[in-house]
Amino acid sequence: MTFSEIKAGDTQLQKELLLIALWTPDDEADHSPEVLELPHIKAYYENWGREGDIGFFAMSPDSTPMGVVQARYKSSQTKAYSDYPEVAIAIHPNYRGQGVASALMEQLIKSIPSGLRLGVHPKKYVCNQAV
Repeated sequence: MTFSEIKAGDTQLQKELLLIALWTPDDEADHSPEVLELPHIKAYYENWGREGDIGFFAMSPDSTPMGVVQARYKSSQTKAYSDYPEVAIAIHPNYRGQGVASALMEQLIKSIPSGLRLGVHPKKYVCNQAV
């Protein structure tokens, strides 16, 4: 596995993998690609290359995209963490369970000067658990 940094011209691949990252509650239909054009989703990729944007693709030995991880400063509903970039991560289903996510997160953490935040869908089970 190798890593390549996300560049401004990588938007299509970035969008394909970010669609995988969008969690869907059991009581909702899977997301269609059109959801990527909603303003709150476009905030993850539109005009990539702004100050603070950092992200990587994991590539297989035959140059097939395995996954993506990225961090970007964007609006936050949680003010306590709004000073941190939000992380997004997606692993193609063919490569799950092979350490790709761990390797991508390690690469991101080595490259980022601050903490990170993770946005989670309010219907996600973990959001409803006491900490």
